[in-house]
Amino acid sequence: MAINPLEFNERVDFGNYKDVINKVNLNKTSVFVKSFSRWFGYRQQTLNQQYTLMGNKITNTKLIAIRHDPLVTEQMVAVINSVEYKVISISSDDRSARETFDLLT
Repeated sequence: MAINPLEFNERVDFGNYKDVINKVNLNKTSVFVKSFSRWFGYRQQTLNQQYTLMGNKITNTKLIAIRHDPLVTEQMVAVINSVEYKVISISSDDRSARETFDLLT
């Protein structure tokens, strides 16, 4: 199924966790630090993808499409509607075409 960039109607924030010291009790806590955001569209996961993720005990996943961006890595965290997700895999489209996309799980 072709990806239509007009369906990119939501924002996702990409970033990482950073340890900060709580000034009240001096404990370290991890907080999300946003690096950048991109427009995205949801994609339908195939049954094969769902079964593979379930077999690896990975649940509550989303498959999204963004315009190709080399800044997005598998070490990042994605925040969609205030819910944090780890970027598990990136299917990158590295062609030199004008319209290239990445699929992120």
